[in-house]
Amino acid sequence: MNQELLEQTLQMIQEHRVHDGFDPSFDWVDRLIDDAGEERLAERLDAAIADTWPWEVVAHLFAILLYQTSDNGTALFATINDWLREGMPLRRIQIALHLDVYPFRDRDEMVQVLEGIAQRFPEVATRCTDLIASRTRLKE
Repeated sequence: MNQELLEQTLQMIQEHRVHDGFDPSFDWVDRLIDDAGEERLAERLDAAIADTWPWEVVAHLFAILLYQTSDNGTALFATINDWLREGMPLRRIQIALHLDVYPFRDRDEMVQVLEGIAQRFPEVATRCTDLIASRTRLKE
């Protein structure tokens, strides 16, 4: 994986993630996918991205990847769900909880895992509660 391309992509995301309208980050993410390939991409990105990058920027990268990969984010979705099941470290949990999708296909599993995370990490308890409540309202 081209580290310079990764850094440029993250920089672009950081600059444009709150911008309305055309987001050039998508083009940079496409370049990153072309360069790095998709196999085990989430794990490789997690290993390659320095902890100095805010988790919010990394979460935005992963949110874009959910829609830009050839499998429509299936592999990435599975990886972030594994991160939540493992329940550590907090940075991975924060990234996984702030994508544009509900974690887990099964609502009951989501509730069980997120309730456990909320107890262990008060920093994300509100997010866990909000996701559970939102998905429960969808079911009604």
